[in-house]
Order: sequence, then structure tokens, then C-alpha cells
Amino acid sequence: MLFRSAVVIVPQTLLMAVAMAVGTRREAGPLREATAAALGRIAAYATLGLASGAWFFGFVFWLFDYGRAGNPLGAALLLALMSWAVAALGCALGCWWADRERAMQVLLFTSIPMVFLSGFSWPHEALAPPLRLLAALLPTTPAIQGFLRFNEMSATLAEAAPQLWHLALLAAGATVLALAGLRGGRGG
Repeated sequence: MLFRSAVVIVPQTLLMAVAMAVGTRREAGPLREATAAALGRIAAYATLGLASGAWFFGFVFWLFDYGRAGNPLGAALLLALMSWAVAALGCALGCWWADRERAMQVLLFTSIPMVFLSGFSWPHEALAPPLRLLAALLPTTPAIQGFLRFNEMSATLAEAAPQLWHLALLAAGATVLALAGLRGGRGG
């Protein structure tokens, strides 16, 4: 249970923090970043997610002697993809809302449904098909399944390829949305 909660807590806090940080920047004036600067912003936020995940999945699991015999390189790759997807999604959401407080309000309100959809407390396979489709848009859904495969089943990269590709597609889609927002596009 600790493992699944970590896979939900790390991205949720990163998502809220990034959306609020970008919202704060947006309140100061219009966002008109060059593509390289926007990608750099996403990379910086993703690095924070990597550091947080490495601390949690590495040090905390070691400190409390939580099971961690698996494929650490695969888990690191999955963590990198998850961090990028969440950072890019946070940037996109921060560009969308009119003020930074809205990010906290909306993401706090939707965090419990996101937990249930991601497979944390309810088996993903038992969800209704429309909810499974909605859950497929959340980075935590493939992340939980991927981390379970790497950490507890010692899966190879090939065995966890569906989760890795799923996260890569989410990261690419979120990056496109973030670039649109950071380069001057804006939602409501």
C-alpha cells in the first residue's frame, strides 16, 4: 500500500506545484517563451519530480526496508517518463487557468477521483469502460502498473513496454499542450 501511495503522492504534489508555479509566472504577464525555454522549464520541473521520486523510491524505501528487489533501471526510466509527463501537464494546466489559486482548487477537488481512477484503491480492470478511458489520460495509471512490474515482479523493459509507451505518449501529448501554452497560447 505504501508503494502505490507513493506513486500517487509524488506526481500529485508535482502537478499542483508546477501548475501553481506556472500560474504565478502567468499572472506576472503574458507567457511568450521560446520553444527551447519552454522545454527547459518542463525539464527543470521534471528534474524536481525525478529527485522527489528518487528520494522516495530509493532512500525512504531503503530506510524503512520496504521491498525494492526488482529492476531499478526500468523503474528509473519509468520515473523519468512519469516526471516529464506530470511536469508538462502541470505547465499546460498552469497556462490554462486565470490565476494560480485556481490550480490548487481544481487539482485538490479532482485528486480523490484521480486516485480512484488510477488503480490505487480500486482495481483498474474493475472500472467501467468509460472510466478506464478517462483513467488512461492520467500519468499515474500506467505509472502504478509499471512500478509494480519493475519493483515487485522484476519485469524487464520488454515486459513493461505497454506502460512505458503509454507514459511516453502521455508525455508527448502533455508537452504539445504545454508548449502551446508557454509559447503564448492561452485557455480560459
